[in-house]
Amino acid sequence: MASKNKKTGFFSLYFKNFRLMLIGNLLFSVPMVISIALVYGIAFLLGQTDNMLIIGLVTIPVYPFFSGVTQITKDIVAENGKNISAFEAYKKGLKNNFRLFLLYGVFIYMAFIVSYYSILLYFKIALQNTIFFVPLFIAVLIALFLLFMSFSLPILTVTFRLELKYYLKNAALMAIGELPMNFYILVTTFVLISGCVTFSFITSNVILGIIVIILSFFLILPTGISYCAVYRLYPKIEDLFELNKENDFPTSPVAVPTPTDDEGNPIMPEISSDDKDGYVFVNGMMIKKSQANLTDYINESD
Repeated sequence: MASKNKKTGFFSLYFKNFRLMLIGNLLFSVPMVISIALVYGIAFLLGQTDNMLIIGLVTIPVYPFFSGVTQITKDIVAENGKNISAFEAYKKGLKNNFRLFLLYGVFIYMAFIVSYYSILLYFKIALQNTIFFVPLFIAVLIALFLLFMSFSLPILTVTFRLELKYYLKNAALMAIGELPMNFYILVTTFVLISGCVTFSFITSNVILGIIVIILSFFLILPTGISYCAVYRLYPKIEDLFELNKENDFPTSPVAVPTPTDDEGNPIMPEISSDDKDGYVFVNGMMIKKSQANLTDYINESD
């Protein structure tokens, strides 16, 4: 894996696999265009094109297809860009994760709406009464926490086969535990988006500038945003869950018969006192190392 070998630089790996990224963006752009057109059409008919409650709904139908984008960028980072088919990776991401990402789309929509209107409300009130800067600050912190969860949640989902609560729990833990890295991803993503927007202003022609923004939105940003998070967080996940080349994703335990001696008595493995007290992550649960030593694993990532 990439993190076990010499890690390729952020920009080197990106441009080396730009073709794969571009294909991923093209595949993602089809459902994204359809979803935007559908939601905006409904908003236009209702005369609510400036209503975030309606416009934000686009997240729900489009987010399931982001699973394919995440699968592509994860495979690129995990395998250092070797022997990857963008179409196959995208299809694999959709096949394995469509339903969960649809649910995430609902979560993200609700989190965005609540955070947006809460921050807006508290800000307006705080201008009249400074004491409301306290709940405003708390609302911003909660919004950042949910945003940071959204960085690791897609990566965890395309990497492991766990129950929903364990995806959410581990994403919440990484939102706090990887706080500096999450801020780094936030800044990197902001720079990427700002760069695309700024480049459009360089052109003196307004129409050309709009075309540049649209093209960057569809052909650069989806995998670009995903790549910013995956490149930084996937190695952390890989180290955290002790992944290895022979058994990429040890998520489903399979019982192995306990070895016996000639008389049929079970031979228990020798475990030091330190090992007995230690815990490891198995199938979404923390269990004692002594129990884990009696367990073998299969790969269900495909």
